[in-house]
Amino acid sequence: MQKKLLRTFTLLLAAAFFAALAGCGDARPTAASADGAADMQSATQPMIALTFDDGPSIHTERLLDLFAKYGGHGTFCVIGNRIDLLPDTVARTVREGNELAVHSWDHCQLTRLGADKVTEEIETTRQKIFELTGGECTVLRPTYGAVNDTLMRVAKDLDMIVVNWSVDTLDWKTRDADATYRAIMKGAEDGAIILCHDLYGETVDAMERVIPELTARGYRLVTVTELLTADARTIEAGRLYRKQGPKPAAEE
Repeated sequence: MQKKLLRTFTLLLAAAFFAALAGCGDARPTAASADGAADMQSATQPMIALTFDDGPSIHTERLLDLFAKYGGHGTFCVIGNRIDLLPDTVARTVREGNELAVHSWDHCQLTRLGADKVTEEIETTRQKIFELTGGECTVLRPTYGAVNDTLMRVAKDLDMIVVNWSVDTLDWKTRDADATYRAIMKGAEDGAIILCHDLYGETVDAMERVIPELTARGYRLVTVTELLTADARTIEAGRLYRKQGPKPAAEE
């Protein structure tokens, strides 16, 4: 009799335990799966866009491996005349859900050019991207972050948004993984757009700490376009963006 009562009590405890689990919300990211990829389930999860200028380079593949492992994506702002150096890397970038942005054809300062030349720099790069991936590129990262009226008019005519950043890691200057890591973690916040360069191995070294740590802190690592259009936000061609804007007002 006592054994029967004990067995009944144990079953009741187990039922209560699993009922409590079923009532728990799933707003937090689930644990990483066996291959290290995290299943992010929350629509309200904070987002950060990591962006990488001046590639592709020999270091880009390692960066793509990190995004694939931890379930995030980035935006790669490519130099047009480098695409044919590493076409497989560029194709993989898009195939795995990352985003390509135009960073000019040859890294000239676009604000020193006339409208026709700016258009040529952008369109030649866009065409190269299209030939390789079949996708249209709608994001422009201006060289040196410099913009003027001419560049903005061209971007609008080409139906592109212009994207700079809210956090500059200065990785191109320091070439130091620890300094890059500290700059990112200091500036990390919901809606941030972070400037890095996949041209440098030290930057990718930093990402080996940054990507898993931001993921563990609950951030979703997304492309610029995904960040800027989250929660029904709209974007406008010919406009400059440095971080995610406010949510649209709820309709009455």
